[in-house]
Amino acid sequence: MTESRFRYLFERYHAQQCTPEEQYELMVLLAQSAHDEELKQLLDELLLQATDNDQTMPDDTANNMLQEIMQTNAAPAPARVHTLRVWKRLTVAACTLAAAATAGYMIYNRSHTSTNRPIANAHAPRPKNEHARLVMGNGEEIDLDHTTATDVDVQSGVSVSKKGNVLAYNSSPSAVPSINTVYTNKGGIYQLILPDGTKAWLNAASSISFPTAFKDSTREVTIRGEIYFDIAQQANQPFIVKTNNMKVAVLGTAFNIKAYEEENICTTLLEGAVNVINGSITRKMQPGQQALINREHTGINISRVDTDMAVAWKSGRFEFNDNIKTIMRELARWYDLTVVYEGATTEKSFAGSFSRQDSLKDILRQLELTGSIHFDIADKTITVRP
Repeated sequence: MTESRFRYLFERYHAQQCTPEEQYELMVLLAQSAHDEELKQLLDELLLQATDNDQTMPDDTANNMLQEIMQTNAAPAPARVHTLRVWKRLTVAACTLAAAATAGYMIYNRSHTSTNRPIANAHAPRPKNEHARLVMGNGEEIDLDHTTATDVDVQSGVSVSKKGNVLAYNSSPSAVPSINTVYTNKGGIYQLILPDGTKAWLNAASSISFPTAFKDSTREVTIRGEIYFDIAQQANQPFIVKTNNMKVAVLGTAFNIKAYEEENICTTLLEGAVNVINGSITRKMQPGQQALINREHTGINISRVDTDMAVAWKSGRFEFNDNIKTIMRELARWYDLTVVYEGATTEKSFAGSFSRQDSLKDILRQLELTGSIHFDIADKTITVRP
């Protein structure tokens, strides 16, 4: 989503011309910190317009609205979790937010210019989590978290550099390929640059196996978990991603594959075109589409999706719109937890947006505010009950 799209939606909303779909899209974008600066600029413009037109609402009314959206003390941010009829509730929330944000920002600008107090409670950031390891072709293992080397010795003819949580491969023409595998643990993410220049971002509890040099007619890798790819274009050497019974064949594109063992396989295409292959079935995808493969059945189901939500993890966010078991699996992978269930589990869908730097307790508290789910935490085990 570009900034111009954000401005377009904001201005349409302010002019009361948004469709319900556009209101929902705006709410999703408002939840993303990437648009904070542009939002501030737009609110500044509204403030100037209000000042020029002398249409500022009374301070007592504005302050009441301000209290609902700006928590300058230790209280957590308002809940952004919804159950049932998600679209309708988000539309109503959008109306409330837009009116309150405009008035709130005006009061905030007038009365806090010298104190620089925070707008909302900021959680302490989580420690940087790399939590990754490399297993080389000879079976030797390197803990990427703790090695201080900037050059990793993998094999003759292959140079590997490490900078932060990025591992980059560069192979000479004489290199004899061997298979390397990068693993991320729970709570860890990592970036890998393959020998052909393809970039791969690994989500928590994921892995990718790849040759140290691409010498065949195709470039093939095998994955588990969730990985975002930005493929280096090589028209004469297609790139193929394999996971279980599924393959994704591409020439040059950006896409996300989610293939955890306990979940259905999901491929989301952001740019370019790919062929999704499941057994004898092949389907071509277009940007903005998602292919779902049920592990228990053959076939490929393709639908249009919000790609920003599908890859929110890459920018450090949780974007939920699913049942509680799916949500808890994602939280368990990031916070390194065990989840158990007591009693009947609700089938309701929960929608919400959170930062991965938020504390687990705060996220669970927001979920509990729906009134249909409760949690007990003991060490690293969470019990979910009605």
